[in-house]
Amino acid sequence: MPTLKHHLDDHLKSPGADALSFWIIAKKLSLMTERERISSIRSGFAVTWLLAAKKAFDLDESAIASFADISVKTLRQRLKKATPLGSPASERLDRLAQLALLSETVFEARRATEDWMVTPNDSLGGEAPFFLCRTELGGRQAYRVLRAIEWGGPV
Repeated sequence: MPTLKHHLDDHLKSPGADALSFWIIAKKLSLMTERERISSIRSGFAVTWLLAAKKAFDLDESAIASFADISVKTLRQRLKKATPLGSPASERLDRLAQLALLSETVFEARRATEDWMVTPNDSLGGEAPFFLCRTELGGRQAYRVLRAIEWGGPV
């Protein structure tokens, strides 16, 4: 009988490439334990995760390739061959998913979340939270600003 981890791993390996798929997989990912998430990150998320994020946040191909730290050409090749992402890109997507889910809770609307994630923010040095998720430190900065928004504190 398949375990929850097995079921979620299957979704992480082959999500659809539409905006709703990003949100479904993000929620499923959030149900995993940290140990399960680490294992999935090491195995590599499906490259279609990038397309789902691209559509969810209305980005162009070069922006999503930059987020994954790969060229557009490499992105296209990976999509064609269905090659999994490496650990660094998978970890970025994990960080993005966690921040997006928190943002959806804070703003209580997916559209507001999608807008906030890609809009440059003065409290973040003019960076968009989405792109700050490329690094752990940037993700933590965006998380702190989001928590300040949630609690009505200074950002």
